[in-house]
Order: sequence, then structure tokens, then C-alpha cells
Amino acid sequence: MKLLAALLPLLLLAQPSAKPLALVSPVQDKAFYVLSLLERNPVKSATLDEIGARKRAALQRTGDPIEALRWTPEEIAAVSGVLKNVTTLDGLLEASGLYIREPQLVKAWEGAAAGINRILDVYGLGKPPRYPAIDAVSFDVKLPNYGRMLDVIRAVMTDERDGHPQFFHPSLRFALELLRANWRDEAGRLEPMEKGENRAAYERVSKVNWSQYKYTAIVVPGSGTDRPGQALSPWGKARVTLAARRFKAGLAPFLIVSGGYVHPSQTPFCEAIEMKKALMAEYGIPADAILIDPHARHTTTNLRNAARLLYRYGFPFEKTALITTDQGQSAYIEAPSFVQRCVAELGYAPHEILRRTSPFDLEFRPRRESLHADPFEPLDP
Repeated sequence: MKLLAALLPLLLLAQPSAKPLALVSPVQDKAFYVLSLLERNPVKSATLDEIGARKRAALQRTGDPIEALRWTPEEIAAVSGVLKNVTTLDGLLEASGLYIREPQLVKAWEGAAAGINRILDVYGLGKPPRYPAIDAVSFDVKLPNYGRMLDVIRAVMTDERDGHPQFFHPSLRFALELLRANWRDEAGRLEPMEKGENRAAYERVSKVNWSQYKYTAIVVPGSGTDRPGQALSPWGKARVTLAARRFKAGLAPFLIVSGGYVHPSQTPFCEAIEMKKALMAEYGIPADAILIDPHARHTTTNLRNAARLLYRYGFPFEKTALITTDQGQSAYIEAPSFVQRCVAELGYAPHEILRRTSPFDLEFRPRRESLHADPFEPLDP
């Protein structure tokens, strides 16, 4: 017992923060949190200075700087060689939860470098992402105008007053500017949610008597629409109807509606927002009972992002939640092939299915691994 009492503070420290992360620059912080930490805790090294000088010089040269700003295997290894001796960020990495699967500085840096290269490839060179129909570059990169736009971005960056002091700044900031130029800032939209769209519900979580409810929340995955100008698809409307019935039956104190700015590509409509509007206008459900996830782009991340909200917003994480959707998507989520897809795309399954209660409903438990960020998917890391 004495040993357990001595270890308890250490075990508690190892748990990621059960509060929303403070996002200073949401797109950067969500995809490349380790670089945000390095901004606030600079590492002094002649090797890093040399690499930084080389990257800054690339910005001064007229033309397309993408190849010069890319992280080469040799540069990545050189930075890793410096960072392997840095231990001051270990606690911050662990507390963030964004590296819960591998909370090591070197691994986090190498993931960030690969993520930056991925942005340069997709939104600078036009290489296809995993899902080209919804995530691809917004321009024809073969046209001269695109090359001129890249040079304008490069030139404007040279006017930055701070001079890009950190070794990673030129590459990171150019990558972020590429996302912005392509209207691919989806990951940062509506953040910080706990101070905006989710504020009323977030503030109510701590006041709930959980013993009165069978489930912590009813998760409603998105479906998207294939028609420009259409805010909510028929499938989305059907799922909202099902979820409203279960909420009014008192099964859970909250609904989590999940779906981003996805279908069709570059749509101005956020599916989670549209589902929230429908729940309030058509079914009279109050705003403090609805949480939105406006960032998920797939069924895999519907569940992953819902799990993140359940953890960050202080829900009883070990208590069962409910997935409510149409019978087709429900069967898909229950199938072994869906778990295989989660593992292939996320590296893990963000959920554990417990049992089916109807053709539309699955009981599940979220997993902490869902906190792990994916810098390779910058539109929803």
C-alpha cells in the first residue's frame, strides 16, 4: 500500500490533461504541437543554427522554394541527434496527450518533419492526398499562376519582422501559408470550441449527475452531401431525427454531432453546425446539450474526435456512450473491416464496440489513444 501511495502522484502525472488544450495558433498547434513547444522552449545548437540559416536563405531566392524547404533525411537525422539529449519537454509532451502513443521528443519531431513535407507535396506540388476528392490542392499547380503565387508567398514571408528565428520556422510557416492559400485551414476553424460553439455544453458537463443517465453522450456521425449548396443531406437529417428521439427519451445528457467542411470539396457548410441547427430548430434541443465536432472528415475520425471531446471536456471516460446513425452506417461501424480501416489510417481503433441495441444504435467506449495527433493529415490532425 505504501508503494502504491508513493507511485500514485506519478501515475496521475502520466495522464494527459483532461482539459482542452490552449491553442494559440490552432492549425499549427493541432498538427505540429511539438514545434509550438520548441518555439516557447528554444534549443541552442550550432547544428540547428546552420540548418535554420540554410532554410532562411531559401526564402531569399526568387522562385519556388519548395525543394529547399523540404526536410531531407539527413536534416531530419541531424535535428534528431540534437533533440535526443533534450529532456526538458518530456513532461509537456506527455501532458498534451497529442503524443500519447509515442511521447518522445525525437519521434514527435520526426512526425512533424514528415507532416510538413506532406503539405509541401500535396499543396505545393499537387501530389494526391489519401482522399483526393475532398482533400486535394485547390488549384492547377501546372499553370504559371500557381508558381507565381508560391513566389508571392515566399516574398511576403521575407517581410516577417522576427526573421523566422527558429530552425524550423521557414519550412513550417511556408507549409501553413500553403494551407491558407488553398483554403485548407479546416483544422483551425471554430477553435477554441470550448469558448465558442461548445461553451454552453462544456460548462454544463461538470454539473451533470451521471448516475441519472445510461450513456454519457449520443454520438451522431456525419454523412456529407454530394450537392453544392445543400447544407444537410437526407442521411444527415435522418440521423438527427434518430438522435433527437433518444435524447428526449433521457438516454444521455448530451449529443455530439460530428462532421466538418467536407462534401462536396470546399463546401461552405459545416455538417456539425447544420446538425446542431436542426436539433435546436426542429426538435427544441437546447444548445447546452449539444457538442459539435466540426473537423472530422471520415467515419473513423467521427469516432476519434468524439472520443477526444469526451476526454478533454471531463466526461466520465470509462462510462458507456452511444453511436446513433442510420442502419447502413451502423452496420459498417460494427463490421471488422471498419476496425481494420481505423488501424490502417489512424494506427489504432479509437473505440470499443460493446453491443448493439437496435439497427441504429451501438454501445461503445472511447479509447485514450484517440488523443494522439496525426501530423500527416493536416486538415484534421
